[in-house]
Amino acid sequence: MNVTELARKLKVPTKELLEKLPELGFDIGKKAIKIDSRLIDKITKSWVDHKRKERMIADEEKVTEVRLDDQQEEKKLEKTVAIPYSIIVREFAEKLNLPVNKLMVELMKNGIMGNLNQAIDFDTATIIGEDLGYKVTKITDKEIEEKTSARQEQKLKDIIDNQKNKATRPPVVVVMGHVDHGKTKLLDAFRETNVIDTESGGITQHIGAYQAKIKDRLITFLDTPGHEAFKTMRSRGSKIADVAIIVVAADDGLQPQTIEVITLCQKENLPFIIAINKIDKDNADPERVKKELSDINLVPEDWGGKTVCMLISAKQKKNLAELLEMVLLIADMEELKSNPDALAAGTIIEAHKDRNEGPVATVLVQTGTLRVGDTIAVGTVTGKIKAMRDEFNKEVTAAPPAKPVKILGLKETPAVGDVLEAIDDPKLLKQRMKDSKRNRTTANSHDSFADQGSDDENAIPTLPIILKADVVGSQEAIIESLMKLNTAKAQVKIIKRGLGNITENDILEAQAAKAMLIGFHVKTAKSAETLAMESDVTIHSYEIIYKLLEDVAPALNKIKAQETLRVQLGELKVLAIFKSDKHSMIIGGEIIKGKVQADKAIKITRDGEFVDLGTIKELQCNKEIVTEAVEGQQCGITYQGRPVIQVDDILEVYQETTE
Repeated sequence: MNVTELARKLKVPTKELLEKLPELGFDIGKKAIKIDSRLIDKITKSWVDHKRKERMIADEEKVTEVRLDDQQEEKKLEKTVAIPYSIIVREFAEKLNLPVNKLMVELMKNGIMGNLNQAIDFDTATIIGEDLGYKVTKITDKEIEEKTSARQEQKLKDIIDNQKNKATRPPVVVVMGHVDHGKTKLLDAFRETNVIDTESGGITQHIGAYQAKIKDRLITFLDTPGHEAFKTMRSRGSKIADVAIIVVAADDGLQPQTIEVITLCQKENLPFIIAINKIDKDNADPERVKKELSDINLVPEDWGGKTVCMLISAKQKKNLAELLEMVLLIADMEELKSNPDALAAGTIIEAHKDRNEGPVATVLVQTGTLRVGDTIAVGTVTGKIKAMRDEFNKEVTAAPPAKPVKILGLKETPAVGDVLEAIDDPKLLKQRMKDSKRNRTTANSHDSFADQGSDDENAIPTLPIILKADVVGSQEAIIESLMKLNTAKAQVKIIKRGLGNITENDILEAQAAKAMLIGFHVKTAKSAETLAMESDVTIHSYEIIYKLLEDVAPALNKIKAQETLRVQLGELKVLAIFKSDKHSMIIGGEIIKGKVQADKAIKITRDGEFVDLGTIKELQCNKEIVTEAVEGQQCGITYQGRPVIQVDDILEVYQETTE
């Protein structure tokens, strides 16, 4: 038969067929034109078997196996150490409680030459750690964030505690509560402005900071979003405030986010006032709110407890003066002080990149006075203040303690929550810039690991997303919410994140990666819109986070994969073949590891190579049918599958589940 005719019959390119035949045991040259017709049936059968095995091997790659050896090794690694996505060699040695020299030797054994300050990735650390008897686990993004946040808080506390000549400063008040309970309306009443009309759907999407003068005294107000997705931003707000006003709607009562912010305040030892709002509504029931508070051990003062509750109407501006007097009373009891003449320090509460002005950040000055022209360092970012603006976008030259201002002049967009410091020592600034460069390298390494994921994660179907948002706070909240949608069968993968409008480059990257392109509170350039239509790329634009999550969830469900988990039970060595039929065999063997059970999956291996899969239909020991046999016993099994088992083959027995 002509080679090309056989290739057509087998649905394979002629060149591929000729290259593969010698591997299948047929002595046919790569330039052959004809094949002996007596070999056609054998070649066809071998080719079909070869392709079947290829498919099975491909399917095996989708299977997660837990072998007996792995289970025993897991027990041996009793010591556990948690590390981030990358770690400096010296720090890794400290975590392992080992001399650095010993760790360096282990690295060299694995072909890794480096120095004490070299960063190694998580996979490398896992291998080295296990060689040394440690199980290495990955610190989650949440744990990294919590540790970073704790360090930032301690740093700021140390700066303030070490100051002298302190003077009374205005209190910082955070307004928190459930969505649509009237937090921003309350701030409107304090400032006599109309912020709420600028928020999408009447829902606050960003953290805002404002100052108001009450009876010749300044109070700084922080507004935080109430939607569940903005938990991170609310937590951040509670950590930089002095007093909290927790707004509860009299017609709606305590809700999930209300409970959450109360817990946050209690955790941070933050004094708080419960403002029962909307008492002007017909269905308002303040007593119901007080009862719900009592149910969680927050007994109102007028019920004999210690929880301060104020009945207000932000809409009618009722009892607001009394509420502010209570805020000032609590602030006075806290004796809030800082040194206005010291070098400024504060916390970044918002940041974004402006198309015309570059990196823009909102900072709450917590001590000292920040001035235009000051050289500053914020985490890994440095710069010199070129301009400052207040909440009304008016230029200011100085910002004393508790003053929130937008600043221009940073070289990069800082991380929200980072501590800003004014620096007047050139040597210190030089060192900070050096540290910043090193930290950025580590941070970039962390981001790359976070985006790429581990090898295990790469086996899970992913929904690639390119996210463009207007500010860092919203970006963080969206990513945190998207990560909650991840399952063992499908995961969101943020392949690119950025601030600012959607550009042509975003379209090209979305097309190349087949990614979902999401814009939150941003616009799309005209040229990008045209390119999107030409490239068949859909731009998903959102103003409210609810809608964004509602669209991503079903897209993620579409790519969910079926996952097979195999837990090895034991191994049997084949000693004899008693019978062989078209779809079954009867064999005898000895259990050399673990146990064997009836109705379990079998993986056939020969000299360590995968051969085929099948099932144990019946198990016999001493001529009796049994359900289980253990290590050291000899038994007979009725095997269902292709009759390919040979003497000395190893049958690996598994418990298999598919989800």
